[in-house]
Amino acid sequence: MITPVAAGATWYVDDDGGSDFTSIQAAVNAASAGDTIIVRDGTYIENVDVGKSITLKSENGSASTTVSASSAYDHVFDVTVDYVNISGFTAEGATGLWEAGIYLEDANHCNISDNNVINNGDGIYLSHSSNNTLTDNTANSNNNCGIHLDYSSNNNTLANNTAEGNNYGIHLFFFKQQ
Repeated sequence: MITPVAAGATWYVDDDGGSDFTSIQAAVNAASAGDTIIVRDGTYIENVDVGKSITLKSENGSASTTVSASSAYDHVFDVTVDYVNISGFTAEGATGLWEAGIYLEDANHCNISDNNVINNGDGIYLSHSSNNTLTDNTANSNNNCGIHLDYSSNNNTLANNTAEGNNYGIHLFFFKQQ
């Protein structure tokens, strides 16, 4: 289920050209809150900063759409706002200490689903983030945690995720019982 945001424009990204943009970051920069960005099959070498309430999804799923960090010392997807949806990507190569395939900082009401996060410092990392849903993600072979919740104790839902071959599978840090 994708978290609802106000309906907006739909943009397409194709690393081979022939679409609105050839990079995901360029599409995010041009988008407005409520827009949807559909990423066509391919391998995208970039770190994507998401500072707008948008939906990012691959056209054909994580087996067909890979985002590999251009800098190992930055998150592949770095989300810093509420109401962001990310689905259907393989996110890899953010191997610096505390870097993640998908990182949410002070981001609430986000939906992270159907992603494959591999070979990162952490697979999916939530910091000071609440009311998010993580569903049907695979977080394998990350150096630290598959899924890491740090000061993120309010109403996050994790369902049907797989975390194997990491130092820790699912790590809850400074997690207060309500």
